[in-house]
Amino acid sequence: MDKAIADFKTDTAPWQVKLVGVFLLIVALAVFTSYWWISIILLLTGVLLLTWHSGVEIDLINRTFREYNSYFLYKTGIAEKFDAIEKVYINQSTVSQTMYTAHTSSSSTFRNIVFNAWLKFNDTHKIFLGNHRNKEKLIKSLNSLLMRELIELDDYTIE
Repeated sequence: MDKAIADFKTDTAPWQVKLVGVFLLIVALAVFTSYWWISIILLLTGVLLLTWHSGVEIDLINRTFREYNSYFLYKTGIAEKFDAIEKVYINQSTVSQTMYTAHTSSSSTFRNIVFNAWLKFNDTHKIFLGNHRNKEKLIKSLNSLLMRELIELDDYTIE
């Protein structure tokens, strides 16, 4: 990959979808000798579920960015021009998940703080770069872009 292109993987399939992909791969191998044509369909579907992700590529030489979806490691998306990067910033959000038990009708709510990274261009267009529960790991993933463009990171999180 070219060093002038910063690539941020922003979203993947949930773990349940990846589990189905692994299951399809196992079934495809198991039925290969009997039903080779079904096995090929299951194999392709399983690999698709395991390799799908979305992200953002920022080409710093040509001043373009592309929000893409990747299937079978092939990236689709339209490149758009930008003039300059105004800032990169981090904010935080609270994500909650409520789980219900089957027999007692009670529930538990789990809350986590997630740190989100955004990139803002000078034309007020902004794109999502990624998120993580650990702020230091998120900042480390942004360093490749920050160092090349000499952009300061604005931190809007509450300590």
